[in-house]
Amino acid sequence: MQLTKAFEQSVCVMAMLTTQTKDIPLGSYSIHKHLGASATYIQKIVRKLVVSNLVLSVSGQRGGFMLARPAEEISYLDVVEAIEGPVDTFPNTSLIGKVLGNVTDDDKISKAEVGLHRAFKEADEKWRASLAGVTIQDLVNESLDGQTFKTTNWNEYAPKNELLVKRLLKGGDKS
Repeated sequence: MQLTKAFEQSVCVMAMLTTQTKDIPLGSYSIHKHLGASATYIQKIVRKLVVSNLVLSVSGQRGGFMLARPAEEISYLDVVEAIEGPVDTFPNTSLIGKVLGNVTDDDKISKAEVGLHRAFKEADEKWRASLAGVTIQDLVNESLDGQTFKTTNWNEYAPKNELLVKRLLKGGDKS
């Protein structure tokens, strides 16, 4: 399974919202500008985050988006499921039974299908548990690498904001 580009962009949106100055909504234009993605694409991503109750939409002239809850309560799994949907890497279509039906009896085919499905279900559960254990706040803390956490108003252009976005996209790498 490979996550889409939308997942990485949504994590960056969440990181921007985490570091956004308190009580100042982050505008969609600012998100689009800093991430370099099309405005309509960013709107679709943010809409999924809003529908999943990870982000609040604030209307009005100075409207935009804010986190719906603290970043330390929003896991990578929350974002994956908001953007990609529930994790199910093996859709059991009973193809094993169709293929092996002529060479073995139904009971053995059923056991093989159950075993195959169980293996992927267990892998999905481990993957979900791993992602559930890492939060958006963890990402921001790691990208800051011990530096003091400061909020910023992403709605105002500043080179330091661009540097933080680059660090987030590189997973905290300072190079």
